[in-house]
Amino acid sequence: MYRTQINANVPIQNGSGQIIVDLPDILHAGDYLMVGDTETRWRVKESTLIVHDEFHPKKEYVDLVLDVTK
Repeated sequence: MYRTQINANVPIQNGSGQIIVDLPDILHAGDYLMVGDTETRWRVKESTLIVHDEFHPKKEYVDLVLDVTK
């Protein structure tokens, strides 16, 4: 599982444009996912994989950051 931060310019869940979820796969630009309060299909605009090392320890971490759009 990949701890994933999802960012959008419109609300995804509870009026927030950002949520953190666990995803089984790494998504890339052009992929789609369903997440949030509604059954909305989101398109991944940008995908950033986080490398954890001594400069980016796994303390309150995410493995992946996705920027999405409806």
